[in-house]
Amino acid sequence: MSGSALSFGSAARLYDSIRPTYPVRAVTWAVGAEPVRVLDLGAGTGLLAGALRAVGHEVIAVEPDRQMRAVAAERHPGTQVLAGSAEDIPLPDESVDAVVVGQAYHWFTPQDALPQIHRVLRKGAPSLRCGTSVTIGPRGWRRCPASSAPRGTAWKVPGSTVR
Repeated sequence: MSGSALSFGSAARLYDSIRPTYPVRAVTWAVGAEPVRVLDLGAGTGLLAGALRAVGHEVIAVEPDRQMRAVAAERHPGTQVLAGSAEDIPLPDESVDAVVVGQAYHWFTPQDALPQIHRVLRKGAPSLRCGTSVTIGPRGWRRCPASSAPRGTAWKVPGSTVR
């Protein structure tokens, strides 16, 4: 993770107030309607976590920036909000059904983050395709426009299956 990844904390409340939320229909398409345990990685102020909870999912939000975490915890009571990063996820092995990344993947160091994501996903989770927004979980991978990799690039998570 770069030092720039922590640059939004001083404007966390403003960031939260001007960013659009995620449509429930899109969240349902990406993760499914059946409640599962979801890790919102690089959660920021919890905009995606809130949409996931509205669909009925159990959400754990992991965010490196203290000020962003504070806003997420305040705005989304009932969401577990933890200090951590994609490169050091503070969860036990095989503890989540899906991992979502709203607008933070470009801050990740993929060679360190992808093994961590694989570690926390329950066995049988599908492969991962990454872009600006990433979802992997019970409904398979969902591709979004690539930002840190050529369009269509896929990273196969060891031990996973392609759907």
